[in-house]
Amino acid sequence: MLLNLVSLVSLVTGLTSATTYWVAVQTSSLTHSGTDSEIHIKIRGEKGVVSSRIDNSGHDDFQAGHTDNFELSLGDVGRITGVELVTHGGDAFLFNWVSVRSSVDTDTTYFYNVNRQWLSRDTDEGVAMVTLQSQGDKTYIVSPRTGTVTHAGSSNVGLSMVLEGSSGKRAYTSYLDPKEGSFEEGELDNFELRNMPDLGSVTCVTLEAAESDAWYFDVIAVEEDGGSAVLFPNTYRKFLSSDSSEGMTSMRLCA
Repeated sequence: MLLNLVSLVSLVTGLTSATTYWVAVQTSSLTHSGTDSEIHIKIRGEKGVVSSRIDNSGHDDFQAGHTDNFELSLGDVGRITGVELVTHGGDAFLFNWVSVRSSVDTDTTYFYNVNRQWLSRDTDEGVAMVTLQSQGDKTYIVSPRTGTVTHAGSSNVGLSMVLEGSSGKRAYTSYLDPKEGSFEEGELDNFELRNMPDLGSVTCVTLEAAESDAWYFDVIAVEEDGGSAVLFPNTYRKFLSSDSSEGMTSMRLCA
C-alpha cells in the first residue's frame, strides 16, 4: 500500500497524529528578494520535527513585499520551538519572518530572520538553510515618524534594528517593511515585534541601513504592548543610508 505524505512524514519523525499547521512567510521588499525556487519548511517542537514543501506548483509564490500563507497537515510536534527554511534552487530568496501556529499549539509564534540571510543553493548568493528560534514572549511596538525635510521618504532603505533594555538583553529584528511599501514624508509607521525577549525598560535603539535610498526620520517611539512609549529622536539630524555619502549607515540612539 502506498503511504500518503502525512503518513510518511509521521513515520520518519516518529509522530503519528495528523495536525494542521498555519504558516505565513513574509518576503522582504528589498530588490530581487522574491524567488521561484522550491522552498521547504521544517517545524520543530517538543515532540519532534516535521517538514513539507510550502511553495505551490503553478502559483507565483514569494513575491517581494508579499506575505504568503500555507495550511499543512503533518504530524504533531507539540509546542512549537523553532523552524527552518530550506531552498532547493539557486534563485536567491530573502524573507523577513515566518509565523507558525497549529491545531495543537494555537498561539502564533513569530520567527525573525535576524541575520538577514539569503537562501540559495548558490553559495555566492546565500545559504541552503536558515534556522530560526523565538527570542521570547514579549511584544513591542516600534513607531518611526518620517521627517518632512526634502527627500525624507524612502522606498528602499533596508531598515533593521536592535533594541537594548535595562534587563541586559537585546531584541533583533529582520528588515522592517512599511505596509504601504515605503516610508512617506511626515507619516507614522507601526511595526509589531512579537516573540521578543523581556527587555525591561527599552534604553537604546540601533538602526542599520542595507540599501542606499536615504531615509530621514524625526523620532522613533518604542513601547511594550500596553505600556508607555520611550522616544528616541534623531539627535544626529542625519539621513540613514547604506551609501555613506548620503547619510549614516548605522545609528545608535539612547534615551
